Amino acid sequence: MKKSKLKISVNSGFALNRFTNNDEFIRFVKNYLKIDHIQLTSDFLMLNLENKLIKKNLFDLEKALIKYNININSTLTGGFTRLNHLAHPNKSIQNFWIKWFKNFFKISKFLGANYSGSHLGILSYKEDKNSTKILQNRLLKNWHILSEYAYKINLKGIIWEPMSITREFGETIKKTKKIDQLLNKNSKCPFFLCLDVGHGDISSKNPDNYNPYKWLEEFNKKSPVIHLKQVIKNNFNHLSFTNENNLNGLIKKENVLSFFDKKDIENIEFALELSFKERDPIDRNLKRDVKESVLYWKN
Repeated sequence: MKKSKLKISVNSGFALNRFTNNDEFIRFVKNYLKIDHIQLTSDFLMLNLENKLIKKNLFDLEKALIKYNININSTLTGGFTRLNHLAHPNKSIQNFWIKWFKNFFKISKFLGANYSGSHLGILSYKEDKNSTKILQNRLLKNWHILSEYAYKINLKGIIWEPMSITREFGETIKKTKKIDQLLNKNSKCPFFLCLDVGHGDISSKNPDNYNPYKWLEEFNKKSPVIHLKQVIKNNFNHLSFTNENNLNGLIKKENVLSFFDKKDIENIEFALELSFKERDPIDRNLKRDVKESVLYWKN
């Protein structure tokens, strides 16, 4: 493969509560990690605050992004938004989340994002047995309402993240293909995947469904954003790409990049979605481990 510049970003999930100053975090990304992209999460944008505080934080963030010349290609919901949202059985709550996502999309566009999205929505244990019916009668309708708004504000696409269990949707390759077809049928704004190399149904009888390279083989053309983390068998943490983790890790950069030609790579955001326990020495070594992960992919 010819050498090509990767569009590497860091998902801001790990930064939540560790960086409360926008300038400090953006400076960390630019000067310490030495990359030019961030995938911002809705949690980091603090969308639960009242509007005047959201706006104040937003303009402060924009100022820091311009100062350090950092780009936002995509935004995504975060750990604190891993909720039922558009899949909730209460119609009023669904409507709240439709309004919430419109605001999230608008803010994302303001920050320069081409893509914004989430997981599709989460079902309760009670509703899980009716997941196919709920997808058709509830989720698709809600997401198509949002696709009209995304089209109106000129987002390039909505990204949805296939998950690992039935009640979170997209846990197998076959189901993900079907859902993606349904989302894009008569949709104003196109839907793409935010493919995660650590997701998939590990209880599936078909090992392809938890093989990250089978997912890449099937969806590399449908995934403008790819979540990267090191994956070790029977370990479901969002591990960093340290030398120690890489020894037993399934994710090898050469294998991942082999699915993309030079043109593809330059149009794809490879987003490091890393997570760190609030325990030392894990927390104390976080900055070092994020940097080591970036260097692994940049080299």
